[in-house]
Amino acid sequence: MSGVRFSDHRAASAQAGAAVAFDRLIGRAGSPEQGDTLIVVAGIHGNEPAGVIAAQRVYSVLASRDLDLKGELVLLAGNTRALAQRQRFLERDLNRGWTTARLDRLRHQPIDPELHPEDSEQLELLEQIEPVLARARGKVYFLDLHTTSSDGYPFGMILDGAPQRLFAYHFPVPILLGILDQIDSVLLRYMHARGCVSVGIEGGQNETPHSIDHHVAILWLGLTAAGLLPLHQVPDTGLHRALLTRATYGCPRILQVVHRHAIRPEDEFKMLPGFANIQRVKRGELLGHDRYGEIRAREDGVICLPLYQAQGDDGFFFGRELQP
Repeated sequence: MSGVRFSDHRAASAQAGAAVAFDRLIGRAGSPEQGDTLIVVAGIHGNEPAGVIAAQRVYSVLASRDLDLKGELVLLAGNTRALAQRQRFLERDLNRGWTTARLDRLRHQPIDPELHPEDSEQLELLEQIEPVLARARGKVYFLDLHTTSSDGYPFGMILDGAPQRLFAYHFPVPILLGILDQIDSVLLRYMHARGCVSVGIEGGQNETPHSIDHHVAILWLGLTAAGLLPLHQVPDTGLHRALLTRATYGCPRILQVVHRHAIRPEDEFKMLPGFANIQRVKRGELLGHDRYGEIRAREDGVICLPLYQAQGDDGFFFGRELQP
């Protein structure tokens, strides 16, 4: 690999039913002196391993071919302990609590990983991210890879702004605005606040092989969008773009999320079966039930992230199409 340094710490691939150890650093390539930086975090929810597997696959190809990266790529696994157990989280959602106050406490207090596994995970992840930000010499781009408990289209999420839109438009998937304004203290907001051009990607359903393929495509396109790799050096560039274009055919390009249906365990929330990401619904349509009765759509619009797993505090999100 001409002029490109590689550090290989690949996360283990979980076998069905087995607890497997995951390394935090999936891989690192390139140098910040040569260009911009791309940080990728996958699997911050432990039941979402598709992004980790995709990162392993892309890194393996990068490490085996003579590809000249112009900048630094860092691929990180999120909640390694929860990934090993294939659970969303063990004690608390690792994609919450990314505030300056909480991170300061974590830095200055002893943590027992057995009692507070997500505190340890958050501190370890932060200890990987901070040096990358410190040594960056150009722009820093950030991709946060997720999957969902429901079926449906892959899509992106951004905090609205020109740099985020320009980065997000490189990916031929629907872009959701406003969803991150509905959720407090997620990693994507923290990285945005640190000056990173940040995009979150939901690649598809948690367990489907297509979700891995979608994230592989996102990563290759992300390398070109961040300027780390010329388009002509990306293996099967046209296939990656075509895969995502086909997977999102008929979707609106931009949506605005206007409502989050927050839930608590005592609500006994149940989403009606059969809803998918970016599914159009009509006003008054029955969406689910809780202990208080029926939950119906307030207006015509689209459903995003309907909840079909035991863990989580987002029943669903509701949005409007801004651009067909």
